[in-house]
Amino acid sequence: MENLLINGFGSSGGGAYQTVELNGKGTINGDIDCERFSCSGTGTVNGDVKADELRISGHAKLNGAIEASKVRIDGSAKVDGDVEAEKLKILGYAGISGHVKGDEAIVRGKTSIGKDCQVEHFSAEGYFTIDGLLNAEQIEIKVHGGESKVKEIGCRRIVCTAHQSKLFSFLSELISPPRLSAELIEGDHIELANTTAKVVRGNSVIIGENCDIGLIEYKEDIRVAETAKVGEKRKL
Repeated sequence: MENLLINGFGSSGGGAYQTVELNGKGTINGDIDCERFSCSGTGTVNGDVKADELRISGHAKLNGAIEASKVRIDGSAKVDGDVEAEKLKILGYAGISGHVKGDEAIVRGKTSIGKDCQVEHFSAEGYFTIDGLLNAEQIEIKVHGGESKVKEIGCRRIVCTAHQSKLFSFLSELISPPRLSAELIEGDHIELANTTAKVVRGNSVIIGENCDIGLIEYKEDIRVAETAKVGEKRKL
């Protein structure tokens, strides 16, 4: 099986390849099916990409869906479609217009997802927005300066903490405080800090510092920090 390599300015049609590398400024018109896709330059793909491994360390515009075993984004990527990956790791920037589906999603940079995100394990220490539902078995979120937003969260277990540093303390008057915002957070075990939500519903609920919750519905037990604001608590 052939390789597709673009080092300078160039374009190519889609097809099946062993390896696809975009090191210069390249455009691919058509769907790609390959074992390895790499973009370290500036690349555009007008079609879907199917690969065992996909890595973007440059700038990529993908006008189609991604289906891969492993996806890693160190640079910036805009995806006009869905992303299905067993493991998705975002260290740079990713703008995804569609759904995200897979086993694991790790966010260490900045990410926006236009629809739902459905994974087994979701871990975030960067900034993210999800316009739909975040659905996962395990969710770990460490919010930094600024606001991460999700429409709704459904999970078995979620832990949200705030990242604090000396630099953040120094700049606290200049930038927004770290915060997670959601309309609904629902799960078996819920542990939140620096979170704003209209409704929190779970079996065991722990509301930590700097939370602002409209309604808490719980089945088993609840703990609320003194600095938290809660409109109403209701035992189910």
